[in-house]
Amino acid sequence: MRRVGLLLMGLGLVCLAASGGLTAKNRAEDSRAGAASAQILASLEAAPPETIPAEDNSQTYFGRLAIPRLGLELPVLPEWSYEDLKIAPCRYSGSIGDGDLVLIAHNYRTHFGPIRRLKPGDQVVFEDLDGTVFEYRVAAVEVIPPTALEEVTAGIHDLSLITCTYGGKTRLVVYCDAVEP
Repeated sequence: MRRVGLLLMGLGLVCLAASGGLTAKNRAEDSRAGAASAQILASLEAAPPETIPAEDNSQTYFGRLAIPRLGLELPVLPEWSYEDLKIAPCRYSGSIGDGDLVLIAHNYRTHFGPIRRLKPGDQVVFEDLDGTVFEYRVAAVEVIPPTALEEVTAGIHDLSLITCTYGGKTRLVVYCDAVEP
């Protein structure tokens, strides 16, 4: 009986060590993503937009997203990939002109993690690389299954922000509507 207890305690310690390692890895990835975004924003402000290459030098940035209430300002890549999501939020689908822009990002605290705190009426601003500013207001915040992305991309709202919830089993979506000038 004592052996079983020791074995279970040992397994418990292994599980704790593994979870600690995973937490450390996730925090380091979050920190790198935040530093990359800050560096990109500094580059966007220091040089003409058309000269700013993405991290992999194969594309330019799409614009910048600001959420004043959360103190977030992030560069946005024009297309998404799993690797690009580790750098900055990405355009998932749609466009500003068509009023159906969908942006995705990891739920890092330096990217879309804080958007869960947004409330209807909060301001969201997107600025394209030509300097045109588009203002939005949060219409709703909703948790959806990962299979329900078709509803998000249907163009019901002018801008949608998507991230995973903790654990990754569902998605958090912030729906925004354009503020008419």
